[in-house]
Amino acid sequence: MDVFTICPEYETGHFKIRKLEAEDAEGLFSCYSDPEAARFFNGDCCGDDFYYTDKDKFRGCVEYWLSRYEAKDFVRWSVLDRKTGLLIGTMEVCPSLKYAVDGKQMGILRIDLKSEYERLPVLRELMDVLICHIYEDFEVASILMKIQKDAGERQKLIKEYQFVAAREECNISLEDYYIRYC
Repeated sequence: MDVFTICPEYETGHFKIRKLEAEDAEGLFSCYSDPEAARFFNGDCCGDDFYYTDKDKFRGCVEYWLSRYEAKDFVRWSVLDRKTGLLIGTMEVCPSLKYAVDGKQMGILRIDLKSEYERLPVLRELMDVLICHIYEDFEVASILMKIQKDAGERQKLIKEYQFVAAREECNISLEDYYIRYC
């Protein structure tokens, strides 16, 4: 399956993960205007920290993300809380050879969540569904993810899922990256 032809959707007990839509900007603004949530966003190599206080600028960001899907650069999904019906954040996978040392494609993973969802059970539920699908759906041999040292819940997550420090494993000079192999 080509994820850029048919974008996969995933469901868990509490969440629906589906392709980002332009209309999602309104519901996602509360995540991207949350300074506590923004502490864990990964803006490395993006020219943006993804913290927004202006709705129009955020709409422009969403449009950019959608254009990158059309360019077959990365997939950005919206994460919907099935109980409340509210959007709680986004996830992104960018298949890339940029940091690979073994010539095998890796999936650069981003998870952006409202601060009240930045809890280990939520992160675990999202990671469980991703691990079940990401390697095959994106044809990647590993997942690369930034986890800041002060991201306590995410630090627990990477230990549980056997991520290792990426600096020794791939060509990345940036801080706080971890990698998990298939």
